[in-house]
Amino acid sequence: MRLSLCLALLSAASATPQSCTSPGPCISAVTNAASFEAGAIAPGELVTLFGNRLGPEQGVPTKATLQSPFPTEAANVEVTFNGTLAPLLWVQDEQINAVAPWSLTPGQNAQVCVSYNGSSNCLICPVAQTAPAVFLVDGTYAAALNQDGSINSINNPAATGSIVTVWATGLGPITPSQADGTLVDFPLPHNVLAVEVDGVYQLGIPSPTNFNVTFDVTYAGPAPYMVAGVSQINFQVGSFPSNGMIYVTLPSSKSPPFAIYTQ
Repeated sequence: MRLSLCLALLSAASATPQSCTSPGPCISAVTNAASFEAGAIAPGELVTLFGNRLGPEQGVPTKATLQSPFPTEAANVEVTFNGTLAPLLWVQDEQINAVAPWSLTPGQNAQVCVSYNGSSNCLICPVAQTAPAVFLVDGTYAAALNQDGSINSINNPAATGSIVTVWATGLGPITPSQADGTLVDFPLPHNVLAVEVDGVYQLGIPSPTNFNVTFDVTYAGPAPYMVAGVSQINFQVGSFPSNGMIYVTLPSSKSPPFAIYTQ
């Protein structure tokens, strides 16, 4: 259920790509697959490429097992980062979901290329150690599970004091290292960088006051049975309003804000 939840969000992603004039594949943006924000790419991050003529008109999802990683070729589509083939999760005319290779070097640039039916197009993107973002369902609220395993929603909010699970990507290196495109199995590897979950909400009218909260994180690490590069974060919800903004915070970066439904 957890694997299908996040991959369904990826395959259903939408954005408005910039105009392209190349007769072959044309990449208009390389974005974080969770936030769809363009910027620096982190090794192992799930990314979404937008453009035109990137693949077949009908989208093609790919599959992986614990014994076989996600493929690096699908429907005559390949994506490379500095020449290294990237695992593919979804390929389609205007959108490709892929996993940035773990071999990328922070502080340098990566040439990201799409090849389709013998033609190719490339963009240059900076590489950073981290580029955190949480997977969302609607641009604001996270794809989250309540403590009982049910989907967090406006009609099924998280109880005060319960544990909520969200998924993120771009949280940096993991140890022991995992091969590109593999599914994470037990014993689980660990995220190298410490993960904190913080929230901010406002009270008071007409001059609201900000209140800051640090949530108790019970687990933050590679997500079991999901592709290496996706992290699972479990944190305890205190008395926090559903319209409050939450952030995943790393030592030198912070995710875009997200929300969860609470009682």
